[in-house]
Amino acid sequence: MGLLPPRSPGRRPLLSDAWAKSWPKVAIPIAMSALLLQLLFLGNLSYLFGALFRSGSRSHALKILAVDYDGGNIGKAMSAAYTSLEADTFPTLEFRSPEDYPSPDDLHNAVCKGGYWGAIYTHSGASDRLNQAVRVENTTVYNPAETISYTYNGVFFPTIASSVIDSSLARLVNVASRTYYRVARDDAAAVNMTDPVSSSVFLNPIQPSSDPIMPTIQGARALLNTVSMVFPALMQFFFLMGLNGIMFGAGIFANMSKRDVFLTRLVIGKVYTLVSALGTIGYIWAFRESWGVTTAQFFISWMALWLFMEVQYLVIDTMMESVVPLQFFAFFLVTWIITNIGSTVNPFELTAGFYRWGYALPARSTWILLLEIWSGGCRSEKEICLPVLFAWWLLGSLGSAWSVRQRCLLADQKKREKLESEGSSSS
Repeated sequence: MGLLPPRSPGRRPLLSDAWAKSWPKVAIPIAMSALLLQLLFLGNLSYLFGALFRSGSRSHALKILAVDYDGGNIGKAMSAAYTSLEADTFPTLEFRSPEDYPSPDDLHNAVCKGGYWGAIYTHSGASDRLNQAVRVENTTVYNPAETISYTYNGVFFPTIASSVIDSSLARLVNVASRTYYRVARDDAAAVNMTDPVSSSVFLNPIQPSSDPIMPTIQGARALLNTVSMVFPALMQFFFLMGLNGIMFGAGIFANMSKRDVFLTRLVIGKVYTLVSALGTIGYIWAFRESWGVTTAQFFISWMALWLFMEVQYLVIDTMMESVVPLQFFAFFLVTWIITNIGSTVNPFELTAGFYRWGYALPARSTWILLLEIWSGGCRSEKEICLPVLFAWWLLGSLGSAWSVRQRCLLADQKKREKLESEGSSSS
């Protein structure tokens, strides 16, 4: 007995003359299909990787508000530290006067409403407290964390907030702590080194303290603007594949009134997208860990995702078979998913200018809406996001109705062809 099973009787072997003439008709389509798929994934993944390409060198596009309430050596140390760190790979600090932002609460509002990625400030009187602690016998408790503080929106692109904003501002404060010795030489000369508390204060004059808006530190945060933006399209695609197959098989497209077909699919689509949105927000909430979101935010997020699911359902329903043949639909679906992800994976400040066309894509608008919901209204772009989503929804609704009509007409045509074939065979 050989390693291979015997050939099936009644079938021609691979190298027979009968197959020799047919191979070009098989090999060429296979090669073309493989080539097109390689080009598809090469193009789409190049687009996606391009959205992240050299994003670190664009960190200077992230604006940080800086205010010196101290007006002393600690404020000078912070300014000198930024001068030493200033680079394309470091966020840009915009120094403003305390008159423009009289209190730290105004800085929080500037981060929430003013478009800044973060804010950093020195505490009023911090240099005087430090000077008193190191010059005389120390009888008070000095807190180095009450010198320089910063805030940022922890939920706004959470991976960027933690890896770029938080780390950069903490680094700035640490450098300011070392720079203090250079800008405060008079204080260094007057340190009461016989007092262990005073000398300890001088060796650790400044520590960073942060007060982020809506801290988002759960492990799943990296999936919020990536995988969670992929699944909605896939959920609608697989459901519509099954729905269309069932309706064609049951003769609904061929025999039911076009109006009733449309209304039936309308109700089914609304219910399915509502359930899809509930499942999506459900797993986000299930793995939220200590994330401080509320029940009200759960339901608002559910409604935002429902609108997104609706858009995905309507777009795919419009394009599948009616516009793009099913055998080529993978090309459309992959491109549709990747371009949408390209608009959410990174803030536009860190991408090449070309990617800003992503403002027109539904995934980007949905992601920004969710960030606004989760942060309690910060970084609002409703005037952009809602019109974009409703424009997609309106066009998709019209396209979906048209696609139902096209499927019914196609079913009618197949029904006539079948009747004509049966009539000709019987005669």
